[in-house]
Amino acid sequence: MQDNQIYLKTITELLGLNFYIPEYQRGYRWTKDNVVQLLDDIWEYRNKGGAYSFYCLQPVVVKKADWKDANGNDIAGYELIDGQQRLTSLHRIITYLQLEHLNGGLRKEGYKEELYAIYYKTRLESKDFLSTNNYNASMPDLYYMSEAYKTIKNWFEDGKKGIPRQVKDKMLSILIPSVIFNEEGKKVQPEWSVQVIWYEIKEDKDNSSHQKSEDLFKRLNRGKIPLSSAELIKAKFVNKESLSKLLPDEQIKKKTELIQIWDEIEVQLNDPPFWAFITNKNADAYSSKIEILFDTITGKKEKELDPLYSFIHFFNIEESSESLWRKWIEVEEIYRALVYWYKDHNYYHKIGYLIETGTSIKELVDLKKGNLKSKFEEEIDKLIASKLPTDWEDLRFDKAGHKERIAHVLLLHNLEKIRQNEHSHEYFPFQIYKGITKSLEHVHAQNIEDINPNDKELWKAWLKEHLIILKDNATIKEKVDALDTEIEQAIPTLTFSQFKVLGNKIIALLPKDEEEDSNTYLHKIENMALLGLSENIILGNSVFEAKRRKILEMDKNGAFLPVATKRIFLKYYAKEGNGQYSIWTKDERNNYKEDIRETLKPYLSIAKNNTEEDES
Repeated sequence: MQDNQIYLKTITELLGLNFYIPEYQRGYRWTKDNVVQLLDDIWEYRNKGGAYSFYCLQPVVVKKADWKDANGNDIAGYELIDGQQRLTSLHRIITYLQLEHLNGGLRKEGYKEELYAIYYKTRLESKDFLSTNNYNASMPDLYYMSEAYKTIKNWFEDGKKGIPRQVKDKMLSILIPSVIFNEEGKKVQPEWSVQVIWYEIKEDKDNSSHQKSEDLFKRLNRGKIPLSSAELIKAKFVNKESLSKLLPDEQIKKKTELIQIWDEIEVQLNDPPFWAFITNKNADAYSSKIEILFDTITGKKEKELDPLYSFIHFFNIEESSESLWRKWIEVEEIYRALVYWYKDHNYYHKIGYLIETGTSIKELVDLKKGNLKSKFEEEIDKLIASKLPTDWEDLRFDKAGHKERIAHVLLLHNLEKIRQNEHSHEYFPFQIYKGITKSLEHVHAQNIEDINPNDKELWKAWLKEHLIILKDNATIKEKVDALDTEIEQAIPTLTFSQFKVLGNKIIALLPKDEEEDSNTYLHKIENMALLGLSENIILGNSVFEAKRRKILEMDKNGAFLPVATKRIFLKYYAKEGNGQYSIWTKDERNNYKEDIRETLKPYLSIAKNNTEEDES
């Protein structure tokens, strides 16, 4: 890779070049839709993009080559490993503009070279055909080239985009703009342009290529591992041209150092717990995990569709050895900050919470850059406080938009119980938390109204598990035995209406907290717990004791249970000596809510002060 070259090139810089399509590639196959999409994309960019921006095509992968043309003449140019369809379509567009707008070659218009040529190993007639407006359907390649020309002509001349001549002038200036160089010989960015990512593969000196052309072509065109922004950025960093001003020994030193650190970063980012700490994205979203750092620097948006966005926006038009190295130092600094936060018990939980709730790495890195350590932590606390609603005690599970806010409060409560414990070295397992089906559970749910009316197996399971709880109460043995017989007789032909009757009989026999009507607190935060469930575990409509038994079983089996959730079902919030293990009492609910309040007090105070300042 260190000998490969990578640039952004305007189409103007491709004029006069020769490209060779080897036999392992099929011919030109772009359809009308493909051609129209390309034209529409370029046109939309011209009308909506900012000045001195450019529309970037996907990589053109080439390797220097020599061959003979149809007449036996020696030709020097580039084997086109990837990009045939794009370069051929552009050739067709420019050929149309030459023939039906300029009425002559490009040199007559002041260009130094004519349009680039494309030679085909097994389709020699295609090279000359591309320079005409002829229609020929005798061979697949010629048919698709002919259809492409017809599509292009219609696109320019249908009048939908304005006066055809003006449309042609605009498109010509975008496709082949003037290339200007400053006094130092560096290219000046055209105001509008289409550019390609030029990726030139070099052979090893022993002539045994480390990337055989055909193997690379198969890789790029069979959907295995397409060139990523990370690969292209790495090639830009380590190729000879990027460090050409350095002495040879210094070049080797810089490249070696960069590659070693690059590998270190990639190894660390491939560690699942670390990855889960720094992002909510699935690890499979990146073939090279380091790309997430480039996404951070370029500010790539979640909805950005261009897979090479970060490569296109990472480098400036003019880059020197010094500026490139400064960019690499920025990548390292972000990585080192993430590693430090990951290893620090305090930052781990605060930063982890912010990332889980939607704060970007870029926002956190920008905060770090602009503040001393103490001030940075203040700003982090303010960010955390901004995630907490000041009316958190009034949130209700059954109100639209409240579920996520409740989950954020309870997650922070669980994280802070760990972070604030000075005697514990426990770290919250973000990897597990982000990999499970997260849910908010009603701690007490002594009703059957929400049970699926179409799931008979669920009804049966509910009756069975709650009967077991009743059978542990010797004082109501006769009533339970009678109900057990009634349920057994009903099971074979059980209907939902029968289930509701039997279920309510069970509920009537279960212990109750008589101090408060359950409907007054059922959906409030003091009756909610954060839980991660596997698909085969259903707790939703079980009463407290049934849930408690399942939670204890899950704990024995090593399942992940947030610390505050575990404490609820271990009766941590009960008064000392309270033997009511089968119910979730009013005292426990109040103690649980008070624990949330006290644990989150530092952030709730900030949130309250911010609200008061806004109101004043």
